[in-house]
Amino acid sequence: SFPDCAAALRELLRSFPAVVRSKSFLVACLGNRAVPPDAVGPCVSDGLIVTRHLKASLPKDFAAFSSVSVLRTGVLGTTGIESAQAIRSMCELVRPDCVIAVDALASGEINRLCRNVQLCDSGISPGSGVGNHRKAVNARTLGVPVIALGVPTVIDGAALCGDEDAPPTGLFVTPQDIDRRVRELGRLIGYGVTLALQPGLTPEDAAALLG
Repeated sequence: SFPDCAAALRELLRSFPAVVRSKSFLVACLGNRAVPPDAVGPCVSDGLIVTRHLKASLPKDFAAFSSVSVLRTGVLGTTGIESAQAIRSMCELVRPDCVIAVDALASGEINRLCRNVQLCDSGISPGSGVGNHRKAVNARTLGVPVIALGVPTVIDGAALCGDEDAPPTGLFVTPQDIDRRVRELGRLIGYGVTLALQPGLTPEDAAALLG
């Protein structure tokens, strides 16, 4: 549930005391909405409450809210810009105290497909799970703490044969109903991130504001 997702993210954020005090976040949603297995990031962006502009124009009314801005990076093939470069440029503009990077992942185990939400504080390397290594998105490249959040949506065909020593095939498999699953996962994670960054909101508040 998204309250569980929010609780897990909140716990990880506590490892960055300065981040919790300043409450300024950039959520970077990676991926390609036109390709369902890679659309987790764009779908998550639909479930986020963006507040940076509201806090700037109405500081008293939104004093209790964290400052949240969202970047939909797209992919190199459609933008010509590396996700890491786009995020770094946006960090220079909005000066967040923490970046939350959201992306689809590749799994090594079929029972994790579209079932596990993975969190870590070491950043993310877009495309690495499918052999398409791009520049890393982490604290070293951005200069601020980075929390990576993702869901495995594809698995290499070799993992389906049950032979742990089988070499990767480069042929990736995804569930038949991946469109529906990604939309549901995007909503779950988006609402979860919103609740984690805006602790004053209830799940009912988030649902009402996001429709």
